[in-house]
Amino acid sequence: MVTTTNKQSRGASDVLGFFYGLWAFSALGRSSWEYLFKKNVATYVPAHLSTFVGVLYIFIIVGLRKRTPRWWWATLALLSVELLGVLIVGTIDVIWHPFPYATVWSNYGIGYFFMPLVLPFVGLWWMLRRETRAAYGVTIERTNSKFNT
Repeated sequence: MVTTTNKQSRGASDVLGFFYGLWAFSALGRSSWEYLFKKNVATYVPAHLSTFVGVLYIFIIVGLRKRTPRWWWATLALLSVELLGVLIVGTIDVIWHPFPYATVWSNYGIGYFFMPLVLPFVGLWWMLRRETRAAYGVTIERTNSKFNT
């Protein structure tokens, strides 16, 4: 029997999974286009970054579907990598402009309506909720910070 909390937890992760699927398709499509049709460019780093992002999104989708403690931790790490990536690459791109063409994370994901910037925050918030942790079977115990004298 499925509880209401579990249904709600699954429904919200399905919505996140839908958006990550959409952006994974978009990122991998972008990188494929760049590999096939961008010739005589100085570097393919933007295409490599877009491919990395697309694969990262696919693993996040898997993590949103698998409900085990191991996948909870893995998904938390993947979302953190995504957040750090979009912040680092976005900042470098705004300040320095090192890429000959845009990546998924360029200018914090402006070409993707800033969703690469928004999704990891939403995903991390979702994964850290008590109900979501319970659905994954993760318990984080709080320690008492008072000193016993």
